[in-house]
Amino acid sequence: MTTAAEPPEQQDEPQEAPPEEPQNAFEAVQELLEHVPDSFAGRNYLFAGGTPGFGGDLIGGDRHTVSGGQVHGDVVTGPKTTVYQFGSAFGTPTHASGEVTAQELDFLAQVFQSGPAFGRARNQLAEHRVLILTGRPDSGRSSAALMLLRALGARRIRNLDPDVSPRELLTGVEQADGYLLADYSTSSSRPLGRADLDRLRESLAKQGSHLVITTTRSRSIRDLPTVDWEPPEPWKVLRTHLRALQDGPLQAEKLLALEPVQDFLAQSPPMRELVAFAAKLSEYSSETTESSELANFGHSVVQEQVDQWFGNPELDIRDKAFLISLAVFDHAPYTLAAECADKLFRRLETIRTPGRPDGIPPFGSSVEDRMALARAELTEETEQTPWGPVPQRMASFLDPRTSPTLLREVWTGHPSARPAITGWLNALAIDTRALVRTRVASTTALLASVDLSAAMSGLLTPWSGAKDFRLCLQAANSLALAYHAGTAAVPRILRSWAGDDNARRRWTAIRCYALLGPLLPAQALEAFALAAERLSAGELDQLAAKLRLDHRAPAAGPADHHQVLGLLEAAELLLLSAEAGQALRSLVGWLSGPAALRQLALATFLTAAQRTEDTAAGRPLLLDWYARSPRPEPGGVPSVTMLTAPEGPAPVRTLLVALWRTALEDPHYRDAALGVLRGWLIGAADQPETTAQLTELFDDLAVTERDRQRLDHLVRTVRTGGPVTPALPGR
Repeated sequence: MTTAAEPPEQQDEPQEAPPEEPQNAFEAVQELLEHVPDSFAGRNYLFAGGTPGFGGDLIGGDRHTVSGGQVHGDVVTGPKTTVYQFGSAFGTPTHASGEVTAQELDFLAQVFQSGPAFGRARNQLAEHRVLILTGRPDSGRSSAALMLLRALGARRIRNLDPDVSPRELLTGVEQADGYLLADYSTSSSRPLGRADLDRLRESLAKQGSHLVITTTRSRSIRDLPTVDWEPPEPWKVLRTHLRALQDGPLQAEKLLALEPVQDFLAQSPPMRELVAFAAKLSEYSSETTESSELANFGHSVVQEQVDQWFGNPELDIRDKAFLISLAVFDHAPYTLAAECADKLFRRLETIRTPGRPDGIPPFGSSVEDRMALARAELTEETEQTPWGPVPQRMASFLDPRTSPTLLREVWTGHPSARPAITGWLNALAIDTRALVRTRVASTTALLASVDLSAAMSGLLTPWSGAKDFRLCLQAANSLALAYHAGTAAVPRILRSWAGDDNARRRWTAIRCYALLGPLLPAQALEAFALAAERLSAGELDQLAAKLRLDHRAPAAGPADHHQVLGLLEAAELLLLSAEAGQALRSLVGWLSGPAALRQLALATFLTAAQRTEDTAAGRPLLLDWYARSPRPEPGGVPSVTMLTAPEGPAPVRTLLVALWRTALEDPHYRDAALGVLRGWLIGAADQPETTAQLTELFDDLAVTERDRQRLDHLVRTVRTGGPVTPALPGR
């Protein structure tokens, strides 16, 4: 899709022609519920009155910062990596090179927890004198390296400069029992090979020393002997630090049992966060500390990590594009996040170097490196697709708060990236994959919840009035999710769109009401009524034609069947929702109103009457509702005009019967009403319970002799075969 804001060279790939018909409302709702991300709070209650809000501290939350405390483990501080950092109680922080003090080693020995690979790593170091210890930067691998050297008797340990080539590592270095080369990264200009290891081993043997090199897994060292460091269980690390910081083990166990602590441990936090949390937790007092302070600790850590990612000018822009893409496609197939990341990278590169259409390197960081950078994990899961279940590697942030926090920070803290992100979301909004479209909607909703003006001008307003119905649907879905995220302006926006001169924008408003109807029933019904009253004669005829058995063409004249069908589907969804009672009362009230409202009420009712349960029996939903509702007080069924202003809520049975009787008497809808009842009779042929419900309904409908004759004739024609029930609109 080419727009004025997006020149042809910015398109990611050729797009198919937009569909002429919008997606059916029921299918669209199901898609949205199936693919909305896990970080969206209350996902099981969407469109049914659930608690709004995104995960994390996006809505109404405070930003916190970490202060004080002692940090033991690997701490990333930009393009370089500080191996570890001890608190002020243990002296000044260690520099990139120099001796590790005995005091620092003693405290580390007191709190260190060995992982499952510790024994194997110690044996290999003892045998070969050089050990390459691989693992994530936040796994505590550098602390493990120090303890491995100490386990072999090293009392003096020196850090080596990671910027020195392998040939010169031990040149001019003061002699020590052990050496640590932390966070070493190989490159084509300074590769680490077997010859280098042999040379180092020989020098170390002469000194009686050992060397541990910590690095990430990479192809450049795959032929070298390595040990992969696996960190210990988080609760063990937290417990040992609490015991070191407090007076006794009993208090540590009590703190570990606190609910906010259990929630924190469930996120599998990295080592540096565990140690910082231990310092915070050691100061906890049930009398003076609110539990929310502990719960908020994780938010501040996530925010700090996001700030480090996007505040680091040396982190490659392709890596930043991947982080953004993973935030959108959190807990989705890794290949999808990587594919979309490359599309975003191309757009970000255009902003950085305009006029230079560079390509994308086909090969870059390994999957493991990307997951380590993003603090994410890969899991083998089964993805449901239109072709059946398919095994997939799903990529997910270890902390689910990362995704919303990252998207908020990028959108509000880096406005220069907005054109690229907006263009990227525009392109993905018409993707053929339902998962992609849904994640675009949820992302747009999140962006709108933190900066509504920017989201409206760059995404929602253009989408809502677009000729492509896919974009209109995106606007409706995004705005509905934004309301769940706490965007209070959504009802005002919908009122404005519902009265707009642009027909597509009016359609978008009605579709959004189809999603939000159970949450805004009164406003939705008001919008449906206004939309019905502005329908032309031709459009009203189309409304009846949707249910007509004779398939006569509607009257000639200007008509937009999209408006008609969209309105009908939205009203039907509300009638079958948790606010069905209020919708039903409004439909009955419309029967005595203008012709347009009367027609909408009957068309909505008869369309909903054809919906059945998703069970083997497949009973009609409205018939089941009728059967489960209490009978009205004795005195007969009141007329429709008596129902327009009842003293109290009229019984459901009374309202349903009133709609049936009106439909059976209406010249435009009589045949359709009989067709629906005929379908109910045919479906109940082998279902005694449904047959009994129909018998009860027919007794309520047969008020006059003419009613009885009509229903008797219907039953006789069903036994001998008759016209087929009309198809549902949109099917």
